[in-house]
Amino acid sequence: MSLHLQRRTRAVDALAAAGIDMLVAGRQDHINYITGAHQLWTAGARPFGPVCTLNVATGEIFLLSTWDEGVPEDIDLDHLHGITWNGAIIYQRLAANPGMAAAQRVGVDAWSPGMAGLLSAVAPNAEIVPADDILLRARRTKLPSEVDAIRAACAVAAEAAEAALAHPGTDAQRLAVGVEAMALAGSSTPAAEPRARGPVVDFSCIRFHYEGGLGRTAGGAPPEARPHAALIAACVPGATGHDLRQAAPDGDWLIRGSGMGFEPPVINPHYGKSEVLEEHMVLSVSAATGAEYARDTVLVTESTPEILSSEEP
Repeated sequence: MSLHLQRRTRAVDALAAAGIDMLVAGRQDHINYITGAHQLWTAGARPFGPVCTLNVATGEIFLLSTWDEGVPEDIDLDHLHGITWNGAIIYQRLAANPGMAAAQRVGVDAWSPGMAGLLSAVAPNAEIVPADDILLRARRTKLPSEVDAIRAACAVAAEAAEAALAHPGTDAQRLAVGVEAMALAGSSTPAAEPRARGPVVDFSCIRFHYEGGLGRTAGGAPPEARPHAALIAACVPGATGHDLRQAAPDGDWLIRGSGMGFEPPVINPHYGKSEVLEEHMVLSVSAATGAEYARDTVLVTESTPEILSSEEP
């Protein structure tokens, strides 16, 4: 089974267990997870719109897409629809989705007051409930193929970091060299703002929906002496946010989920004390002490945590 169908099965199982009949999704990460479609990337915020509708019972999907390029074959062409700001057309599309009128529970991953009224009209018998936590829980641990995709994205980020660290120019020049290397290696979509300031570089990218990233200090310490080394070692199944605080260095540090971009959990000196790590989670682990900074993408395994970047810039 292809990766996007494995992910969709996970999402459908989680939604069904929560008693949700229909999902109306507008967040791009959830849409990517469920559909596997490669859609145009855009920067910045935008209002919520019903980009993807999933019938939980049948797995049937309706998707906002003006063409079929990058859309998996399991999504029918007649289930694709173009962009519109006309509320009447949006209403007609939602109402036409099989199962919507009879739905008893409709999940959404974000919404606006206007969209709440629209969903109440097309699903008059349904309770409208948030579905973010349900979907994020399904995404919390990674499938083996997801780990492979993240490892490949990390390799792209490593190319960028290596190029930036090796360049003798100004911060702006090093930044440009790193971004160029990242694009040449396979991704021009940043997961966060790239960084090249003084001796510190940090690059992350989205490649085929998955984030990979790392940060380094030029001429910094060897791996075992980096400021986040003890944090990485502490990322084992069952470790709590409190345990990780005990392993953390003095200075700034952050552990957060990494997959299709920034994901839960978020653990730092102020948040996430009660979080519990699980096997197959992927984490971005970073720390800075004085002038030394390091960040890696780490897989939680049953034994020793695995750093997913195979390169060592």
